Amino acid sequence: MKRDLNKDLIEGLQESTNVENIENLNAMVKELVSEAMQTLSDKSSFIQMSKWIFVPVNELYLSALCSKSEYTYFLGVSNTEIELNSLNKKHYFQNFWKRIVRAWKATRKKKKKKKKEVSEEELVAKRLSAKYTIDDLKSDIIFHLSNFVTPTTIIYDFDNHISIIGKEDFGSNVKINIYVCMFDEKNRVFKLYNGRKNKFYDIDFTQRFSNLANKMESCGKSFQNLVKIYNSLYCRAYNKVPNQILIESLLFNCPDNLFVNDIYQTFLNVSNYIRLVDVTSLRSICDNTKTIFKEKLVLDSNAQVDFSRLLRILDNYKV
Repeated sequence: MKRDLNKDLIEGLQESTNVENIENLNAMVKELVSEAMQTLSDKSSFIQMSKWIFVPVNELYLSALCSKSEYTYFLGVSNTEIELNSLNKKHYFQNFWKRIVRAWKATRKKKKKKKKEVSEEELVAKRLSAKYTIDDLKSDIIFHLSNFVTPTTIIYDFDNHISIIGKEDFGSNVKINIYVCMFDEKNRVFKLYNGRKNKFYDIDFTQRFSNLANKMESCGKSFQNLVKIYNSLYCRAYNKVPNQILIESLLFNCPDNLFVNDIYQTFLNVSNYIRLVDVTSLRSICDNTKTIFKEKLVLDSNAQVDFSRLLRILDNYKV
């Protein structure tokens, strides 16, 4: 590692990302979701075009992608009724049972069996009697998204998010993740549903986005490029992307005068600072009242390991 972390490598990592391609794909995904939501709003009394928000939330937000990066977004819909319906205990146990049945059926060999005839009236009555939940919203979004992509694109349905892979539509090595959430318009907070706990968790990116904008204004492209370099170095060493709230928080806490026009010198300045500073004093980029390791988005992903690994990379390179 010592011989590899040289000036040529650091400068090369800065220029390794095709930013124009990222911007084009990002615009394409936004347009795809907008078309699907427009169609859904035309067919649903629960969805209004002015009541949803769609934002990138991982390293995509800074275009700081590396080889293992994915295109991850939060799609937040503002509707109190859907939120309340989703928290109904009956709804939770029904969905839990459905997941068990689906898993059980998947393990059985297919056998021909005469199906019980069910009238169209019974099916419609059953659908109308059920309350519209966030699971139904996610299913509807998947249905309408599928109408705007080619047949070769695959859309996966997970508990709280959708994943899309399609080489023909989006290019190679591209995976798109869309987390379907409720959205609190008043407080600008996403509410991510956990089906196992039948609970919504508040996720607030407002201060993060504001802090990132201020840091980029004061430090220029050096800040954005250094996030990309740290992501790439970590991915190169551990074959995964580090927690972005951790990386952004570490660099956000660095004094502005460490960020200079020369990216290699910036890397040396910031790396030395991170290695020597008392990390317990550093503030979370999402909430300035919390230190990094009091931040839920860092703790929940076990990002303390990411921090130790990052220090190991920097310590192996004597700067």
